[in-house]
Amino acid sequence: MITITILGIDPYLLRQISANCTDKLADIYECKVDDIDFFAPEGLLVHNGVEQNTWNLLIRVHAPLKVKVMEDQAVKILHQFIKEACVNMSIEFYYYSQDSRYEFLSDDHPRFMTEENTIVEDKEEFEQEEGEEPYLGDIFSEFNGEVEKEEKKKK
Repeated sequence: MITITILGIDPYLLRQISANCTDKLADIYECKVDDIDFFAPEGLLVHNGVEQNTWNLLIRVHAPLKVKVMEDQAVKILHQFIKEACVNMSIEFYYYSQDSRYEFLSDDHPRFMTEENTIVEDKEEFEQEEGEEPYLGDIFSEFNGEVEKEEKKKK
């Protein structure tokens, strides 16, 4: 399994990036597309107190040691498909022994969710009863003026 973590990117851009380069990375790494995942946490990449998101990206590739020989090719693909999402980027590789990876997969469900197998439940919406009017009044009416009263007491 190869996990590519991108720090400092808008996580919603990751869907398109992943869709565009997963097949190419799978070809380079000679693995199945199911062996490649992307992760972009929502957060801030900060340097010296200043947000760096989309200015400086840090890409971390966690992969089995056996694919280290393909690192240069992987860098080219990652750079090609991510460069438009940032100004600067750094790519770091971290390798692990296959003996140190364990998977526990369900026999009852597919390995991954896809557009075809994802079930979207109808969201319960707050529907008005027929003939019922929404409340348009001031729900804070009993508190109006309390702040001003407290301020006057302090003076």
